[in-house]
Amino acid sequence: MNETTSISRRHALAMGIGAGSALLLPQMARAQKKMDIMADYYGALINTAVVAVGLEKGYYSNAQVNVGNVVTGGGGGTAVRNMVGGNVDYGVIGTSAALTGMREGLDLRIVHGAIRTMEDLFWVSMPNSGIKSIQDLKGKKIGFTKPKSISETMLKWKLREAGMEGQAQLVSLGAVGVGLSALESGGVDAALILEPLWSARKSRYQVAFTLSELPPMSQMVGVASGRMIREQPEVLRALVKAWEQSVDFTYAHGDEAGTLMSKRFPTVLPADVAQSAVKNMQKVKYWSRGEIDTTGLNFWVKAMAEQGEWKGTPDWSKMLDQSFLPQELRRTI
Repeated sequence: MNETTSISRRHALAMGIGAGSALLLPQMARAQKKMDIMADYYGALINTAVVAVGLEKGYYSNAQVNVGNVVTGGGGGTAVRNMVGGNVDYGVIGTSAALTGMREGLDLRIVHGAIRTMEDLFWVSMPNSGIKSIQDLKGKKIGFTKPKSISETMLKWKLREAGMEGQAQLVSLGAVGVGLSALESGGVDAALILEPLWSARKSRYQVAFTLSELPPMSQMVGVASGRMIREQPEVLRALVKAWEQSVDFTYAHGDEAGTLMSKRFPTVLPADVAQSAVKNMQKVKYWSRGEIDTTGLNFWVKAMAEQGEWKGTPDWSKMLDQSFLPQELRRTI
């Protein structure tokens, strides 16, 4: 038989496999869920910027899911409203918003941890002020955003921890940028800042105090609708895995992760700013790989109670679902 016209058994098998794969492709395409997700503060702060890393690396596009748009918001109840109003079944949102939504009857569950500490939030002073610690602020003015905000609660906790309760004047200033303007004009002696704004302006201020002495607090979590949990568990599992992969890459390759964030948000996160912010967050193990820290959640509930936003003890068994996490990231509740 002429070699150029013969078909070997191996070639025939290869052709058969190829044909079979072609028949399977439409089924795989149908199985892939194209969807939008929610990521609060996306494009504004460093917290959910790891989602941008995951999108650039392709972690949010696989056989189970293909993420298109990322819906965002300005924190608080806005995130939950944007999820519900936009028919979005999965998101990374503030813990307060998630807990409040569930308390009010929304069919949501926490399915993974996201941000495990408050150390992206701290206070700065002017370089020539001599204020380099919380003790230096006795009898002075300290700015925060608004009454019953987490910045006010954290500031009060910090003063209490330092034995300085009632020994400084707390001033509500609104947005962070307004507070920094007040600092520069002498209206307050210390003002709130957070990443990536600190990395962009660190030559203009000095750190007055941080929240490093406070316990870890789960300030953001991944949530999913009951509908997704019941009807699309494999899609949800793929989304939870994508978060884990995004965080792992960011910890392992900080500079490249910063570059990828900057690619998505060049105005807000220039590469040098993003890389600096990522390095600072790496140091404090800012992002959770997905593990749900109930101790951190309980501290957060304590903060909400102090703000008048929570009463009673949460029933975590009805609010958490760890079944979408790999076994090594599951924790005893």
